[in-house]
Amino acid sequence: MTVSADAVIEEIRQAFPARRQGRFLQLVNSAQGDEPLRVIAAFDDKGDWTTLAPEWLDKVPSGLGSALNFLADEAICFYIPAYIVADMTTALQMVDPTFTLTHGFAHRSHSKRVKPQSEKTSTEYARNRWSRLSHAQAAAIVHYLEWRVLRDHGHIVNNSIVEALATYWYDRAAKSQER
Repeated sequence: MTVSADAVIEEIRQAFPARRQGRFLQLVNSAQGDEPLRVIAAFDDKGDWTTLAPEWLDKVPSGLGSALNFLADEAICFYIPAYIVADMTTALQMVDPTFTLTHGFAHRSHSKRVKPQSEKTSTEYARNRWSRLSHAQAAAIVHYLEWRVLRDHGHIVNNSIVEALATYWYDRAAKSQER
């Protein structure tokens, strides 16, 4: 399916609520080091993802561009559309939302443990992370990932996107899991 960038952006805007209901119980998924604290400070008062500037998203926190690595599941599901729209409208330099959307879905991740002492695999972690998305949200992400494959035709990132679409996202979008 070939979808224009404008159509995907509109689909994202329709599928994802612009404003969060309230504060997240957990904004970050780590308490180690000072980067998670910087992410909390940066995102704590950001209740509308449509107001976040692409330049800010690319550098948050503190010029490191690592916020997507630390956002907890509920928070990442709320803020991911801001990153997607920024990727589709701006040349992001430090952040690539496709990595976040595809990490854990490669065949080699199916038996790789998240942590040595954990029973959970990278794939189980990734599936759980995106499980709260509605059918419309998952479909919008599929269309974004398809758009990226077409945009980046021939780049190495294509393989991880194509594999994630085949092993998770197509099936996830096909299932009616409206919430």
